[in-house]
Amino acid sequence: MARERNKVSPEVAQRLVDLAREMRQLVYGESGVPKWGTKFSQIESEGMAVGHELARLMMEQSVEDQAGQVPAEALDTGGEVAGLAGTEEMLLETPAGEVEWQQPRGVLKTSRRDFFPSGPSLGRGCG
Repeated sequence: MARERNKVSPEVAQRLVDLAREMRQLVYGESGVPKWGTKFSQIESEGMAVGHELARLMMEQSVEDQAGQVPAEALDTGGEVAGLAGTEEMLLETPAGEVEWQQPRGVLKTSRRDFFPSGPSLGRGCG
């Protein structure tokens, strides 16, 4: 039974081929080949561990960098514009593991409450 591969651009696909070769050398030594007799389940486990960590790091870096670039429109609540006032640590459990980042925190001066610009640009409600 053939299974369709994940869809990525040709450029990403080629870089992943190169990255997989490099990761095999880090995991299995200079030859990049597991010791003869290594069970497929072990190879699968090691490959999934590397893949999940890559996915987790990509998500974590993406939301952290995105959170550092809050556009002005994200601070507009429709009635009041929030001012940035620091950050709050966020933690999200994903299939690849915990993703942690500093979420920008805004303050609404008139209503005297915290405001978190959590639209799609900061990782919530993305779809």
